[in-house]
Amino acid sequence: MAAVLTIFALTGCSLSREVASLDPYSPSDGVQIDLPEIKARNVLFVSDGKGNAVLIGSFINATGETVNAQLETMDSNGEVVITEVSIEGGSKFDLGYNGTEGKELTLTELPGSMHPVYLRVTGDPAQMLVPILDGTLEEYRPFID
Repeated sequence: MAAVLTIFALTGCSLSREVASLDPYSPSDGVQIDLPEIKARNVLFVSDGKGNAVLIGSFINATGETVNAQLETMDSNGEVVITEVSIEGGSKFDLGYNGTEGKELTLTELPGSMHPVYLRVTGDPAQMLVPILDGTLEEYRPFID
């Protein structure tokens, strides 16, 4: 009887609380967002901490048609920075990967901060709060070297 009570006492906490590891999440350093036409994955800035930054990420076309998307943000000089992306139906476009250049801009916010980027296909843009990383992780060093 004592063994049964011990088992219930030790397992009871998982019965009464939400288990965070069961919540869906993005296992990456960047952010993700799903629009009806396009999915953005691992969108982030890589910064040298001295004002130079690069916007990178992957964009997946969830339709059978070519989709033209627009990424818009404002740099630290107050200039609007727009990146046009055209993605064929059912394919992926990598900004900053696989032979494409990332979008360079001036950001004086320090690594660890978040910076807004707006993704628009049609209608109102969707806001992403994009993390700013530095070259601590080896995979991001080439973007700021």
